[in-house]
Amino acid sequence: MDLQRFKGIEAFLFDLGGVIIDIDVQKAIDGFKKIGLKGIESQITKSHHIGLFKAFERGDIDEREFLSNIKKETGIHISDEQIIDAWQSILVDFPIERVQILEKLHQDYPTYILSNTNGIHLQKFSKMAEGYEHIEELFTAAYYSYQLGCSKPEKCAFEKVIELSGLKPETTLFLDDSEINLQVAEELGFKTQLVTKSNSMVEIFK
Repeated sequence: MDLQRFKGIEAFLFDLGGVIIDIDVQKAIDGFKKIGLKGIESQITKSHHIGLFKAFERGDIDEREFLSNIKKETGIHISDEQIIDAWQSILVDFPIERVQILEKLHQDYPTYILSNTNGIHLQKFSKMAEGYEHIEELFTAAYYSYQLGCSKPEKCAFEKVIELSGLKPETTLFLDDSEINLQVAEELGFKTQLVTKSNSMVEIFK
């Protein structure tokens, strides 16, 4: 892997959904609609959530409280498994070429995850890297919003990662698919890279 273009970069910090793992918000919306949750379109988006979903990803409520409140909002009898299946459907794929990039990168650089996520999603995406029992094996460390008590674009999410990891923002490249997340990271001194469909992780590191 030719990393000359990243001269001066000593570590990499990755977002997860939309960067490493492909997500499909519409699948989750359809899944929740199917089990009777109304107004779901306004609560979850590609990058940022509101309401119960935001509280869950920030760790303000735990899994039990999340499931209980979803059941209350639907007003009908549904099982925990139906809710979990609907929410996990947003996680689609972890292409093998991205696994291979991370394998090579991790050999030479400290690599980290900073993801807005929750315990339900962790149960699924942690197993999605082909050839690995846990996705965390591909990284130096992983930081998840529901454990940090902060979610991007809150500055505290980045500040806690800096504190816990010892990363130097000025020599760390942060990759994310949300421009507002990148803006906040830049304010703290991080080098940043926007990831899009046309400029994917594979294109950036090829």
